[in-house]
Amino acid sequence: MFCPECGKETPASARFCSHCGASLAATGAIAQAALILPSADDSMSFGQSIHTCLSKYADFKGRAGRPEYWWFFLFCLLLGWGAGLIDRSGTLAGFINLAFLLPSLAAATRRLHDTGRSGWWQLLSLTVIGLIPLFYWLACSGNEKGERFEVRGG
Repeated sequence: MFCPECGKETPASARFCSHCGASLAATGAIAQAALILPSADDSMSFGQSIHTCLSKYADFKGRAGRPEYWWFFLFCLLLGWGAGLIDRSGTLAGFINLAFLLPSLAAATRRLHDTGRSGWWQLLSLTVIGLIPLFYWLACSGNEKGERFEVRGG
């Protein structure tokens, strides 16, 4: 079964999409037949990632795939870099980093959920050595342990 919102494959028994959190209860055979099946290497684009992460600005529930997180990470990095070029004092970059702090934490939490870990593991970033396992976990592929973090309910 494929999600009508993001087009990702989900288990037939799932009530919510494991990728975008959309409800699958309203999907019927007609909606499923009209859906174009994605290819195996189909992934979230740069623009889709930014839209998804900003629309889930403070949503710490659910899961996020690698493309969603890393494209958004790149966007935040480039935005901060561009702000640094425009304003050498760093004030603009500081405001931009502050504005994107919450969605960055939320996206990283959802990404850690996809790997089967709690979002609280981000506290490792407070130590320099803790960044190594954190970046490794953020780069790992998702697994079935992450299903416990899927959005449930009505």
